[in-house]
Formats: sequence, C-alpha cells, structure tokens
Amino acid sequence: MRRDSPDVGELLQQLIRNRCVSEGSPSTGEEIRNAEVLHHVVAGRGVEAAIVTPQEGRPSLVARVEGSDSTAPSLCLAAHTDVVGAEASEWARDPFGGELADGEIWGRGAVDMLGQAAAMAVTVRRLADAGFRPRGTLIFVAAPDEECGGLAGLKPLLEQHADLVQADYAVTEVGGAVRQTASGPLVEGYVADKGGVVVHIIVRGTSAHTMMPFRADNALVKAAQVVQRIAAYHPPTRIGEEWRTWVGHQQFDPDVAQLLTDPDRLDGALSALPPDLARQAHASTHAVVVPAILRGADRINTIPGTVTVGVSVRTLPGDDHEVVVGELRRLLEDLVDPSDVAATGAVSSTQSPTQTPLWRLLERIVAAHHPRGRLVPTLLTAQTDARYLRPAGTVTYGFALLGTSMTPQAYWSRFHGANERIDIESLDLAAVGYQEICDGFLR
Repeated sequence: MRRDSPDVGELLQQLIRNRCVSEGSPSTGEEIRNAEVLHHVVAGRGVEAAIVTPQEGRPSLVARVEGSDSTAPSLCLAAHTDVVGAEASEWARDPFGGELADGEIWGRGAVDMLGQAAAMAVTVRRLADAGFRPRGTLIFVAAPDEECGGLAGLKPLLEQHADLVQADYAVTEVGGAVRQTASGPLVEGYVADKGGVVVHIIVRGTSAHTMMPFRADNALVKAAQVVQRIAAYHPPTRIGEEWRTWVGHQQFDPDVAQLLTDPDRLDGALSALPPDLARQAHASTHAVVVPAILRGADRINTIPGTVTVGVSVRTLPGDDHEVVVGELRRLLEDLVDPSDVAATGAVSSTQSPTQTPLWRLLERIVAAHHPRGRLVPTLLTAQTDARYLRPAGTVTYGFALLGTSMTPQAYWSRFHGANERIDIESLDLAAVGYQEICDGFLR
C-alpha cells in the first residue's frame, strides 16, 4: 500500500486479515495490530498521531489536524478497530481472508466497521497531503472493545484523555443504507441509540448425581422455564418521536403508516408486515429482553445446582432500566429469588438534535450523491460508541455515504452475520463523503 496514495479497499483487506476479535478482556482483541496499521496510514505531514493505551492491552489510535481557530467547532471521526467472531463453516469465503470477489471485499468487519475506519483514515491522510488547514480541529479516533461495550475502549479514552479526543461534533459507525422510493432514495442517518443493560439471573436447585433424577431439583430444568418465560414476555408498545419521524419519511400507504404508529394495533399487525419492517418496527417501539447465555451445567453426570442465565435488555429513549429489571423480577418471582436477578453495565439511551449545521451538511451531501435523496433521522436499535460521545457533550451521528446496492436489508443482514462484505463503490463513496464532511464543516 503506497503511503502517498492509500487505497481504501487495500487498507480494509489488511484490517480484516489482522483478525482483531474482541471478547471483552484485556488480553483479547489484539487491536494493536489495527491501531498500528491505521497509524502508518495517517501519521505524517500535517497530522499529529499517537497510539494511546488508557487500559492495558487495549490501545487506541488518536490523530489530530489542529484547527486555526479555537472558537470554531471541532469534528471527530470515530471508529472502532475490533470485530466479533465468525464461524468459518457458515461462510462462503474465509471470514478473515479479506478476499476481493465480484467487486466486493469479504470478511468480518467489512461493514461493522472496518470499512468505515479505513475510509476515515484514508480521508485524514488525503486531506493532510492536500494541505488541509481547517478552522476547526479534525480528530480521528480508532478505539478497541466497542463490540463488548467499549468499557476498555472509548470510555476510558474519554475519561483519561479528553483533551485529545473530545470534540463538539462526531460522525461514527452505521448509517448510509439506501432505500428506494417512488419520490427518491431515503438514506438513514442515526441520531439516537437505544439504551442497554445486562441482566444475570441465578437459578438455584440442588446438585445431585444424574443416576437418580426422580424429584431432583434440577437448576437447568428450572432455567429452561426462565428462558421460556422471558422469551414469551412482551413489554408494552411505546411510540416515540424518532419512530414517528422515520415512518413519516417512508411514504407508506396512509393506512400502513397509521398502523405503524398506533400503540394499540401495532403488536397485532406485526406478523402481517414484511419481515424486515416487522423486526424494525418491533425493536423501535419496545424494550427488548432476550435470553442469550446459559452457564453452569457443565458435567454430564451431575444434576446442576446453579445455572446463570444472561439476558440482553435494550431500552427505548426515556425508559428506566430499573423499571424493566423490576418487571423481570416480578415475572420470575416463583422461579428465582428477586435478589438473584442483578443488572450490570447499564447505559442509557442517547440522542442528538438534528437542528445543527452538521446535520444540514449531511443532508446536502446525501442530496448531491443520491439525486432526490433525503436523509432520514433514525433510531438505532442497538448501541455504538455514541453511548459515550453524546454524554460527553458531543453531538454525534451515525453516517456513511454508501452505494445504492447497500439497501437496508443487505446492510443490516451483514452486521454480525455470515458472509459480511462491502462493495468497492460504497468504500470509495464513504471516503468521498467523509472528505466532503471535513471540507464543508471545518474550513
């Protein structure tokens, strides 16, 4: 890869092949490999770049192009360098091979979010090489551990090095999928994230030998009841302003639009909606409570006495985590003691306004590259590192400029899924988009 003209696709291939799989502990991720590759791209004339390690074993890259006016708004391009794991048997190609086939680069992280990280890094280098001298400071951050909550990534980086990374505005991952409508393309830009909390439920029984199971108090059997009850639990429907706004942009049939925003009718209609719309409608209008992990039954000849069920809870803007956890305690009170239902790592939903100069610039960029295209403010039903940026005072949007082949269905099916890949057109457009953002916002 030539230093004087970095190629986004080649850089993405290298990042994928570095296999920075994050599992949440200081010894996993090995994100130093991606941090060093990105440092090699951005460091040099016009850019101050350093690898910073606020938590042992989990380094971040921070690069800055200092502005000439301390009163001008600053902008952060915020990326993460880790990826989730991949089961090779589920893939048509090597998930860590970074192969280029039929105009697409395949591999874990291609869309989440090594492709955007590569485009951001290339943008910084290209701007510096062109003599970019912004009024407001440009910051590029590539942090580890986002896939495991960012507790060893952007969170300690902001806490310990706010002087290096904090900005007035930020653009981070997700956003840019293109949905065609009769009046033109709709492009999603993410202005809010759902909140989240992990709930650990300890299910207690009595250990015994499996040779005599009659009337045994098997914690695993009881845990199965816990899982089934949680799976059947349906928190109430709540129609928030973000969902109303999104529906209002979609040009649905008026009856469909009314149905999608009616809290009394929506649940009953979900099964009749197209699958992708039903999933988005449900997640955007409900707290979701999902049993995800079962631990403790690890011997074939022992009836387990204790089993832990791990539950992922994602809450809407305005939801109170304690209320949701309290509902779980009441739901399971005949199976587990309320004191054995414990919440950890709670992060509230975050939101950013759209009445800002950066959002208006993003709207113009979308319209310029997608004729008749409109940018739609959208609630992300998951979380990104915006969970730390917004509370620190940074107006943050999830956005990338992508090609028209990257429909919402194609885009979202590749997050944490098999056969993750991104087309070269979208990679190149992303780099163009980030450069236009920096040029238009910071000069």
